[in-house]
Amino acid sequence: MNGNPGRNEAAVEHGNLLRVGETREIAIYQRGGLAWVADFRGGHGELFTAADWFVVHGRGSLLRRAGLGAIAPLPADVIERIELLHAAEDQTGLATLAARLLYRLASFFHALSRRAPAGAPIPRM
Repeated sequence: MNGNPGRNEAAVEHGNLLRVGETREIAIYQRGGLAWVADFRGGHGELFTAADWFVVHGRGSLLRRAGLGAIAPLPADVIERIELLHAAEDQTGLATLAARLLYRLASFFHALSRRAPAGAPIPRM
């Protein structure tokens, strides 16, 4: 999934909900100037950029099967679930970034310690 650095600054602007069967809902909406898809299956939701979702799910066969009668404006409870997905993704992104930074720092200090002659002072940051 493609990242969006400005996710925290935006909220769902407008979109539509497509109900596919009893347990699947697909929300297509704009947030932060990007088109997004929240795909809810049996209570579990996943976020995709619209382009990524269409690459994974084909050229609309699912949308054609659902039919136009299944499309409705986004209800408030779905918007709330979408915002929770974005918030969870933002937290995961920050944790991943922190882990990557710690790994790079550890690698730097490990490489530095291997290059320094025995007894040499360790540089301070």
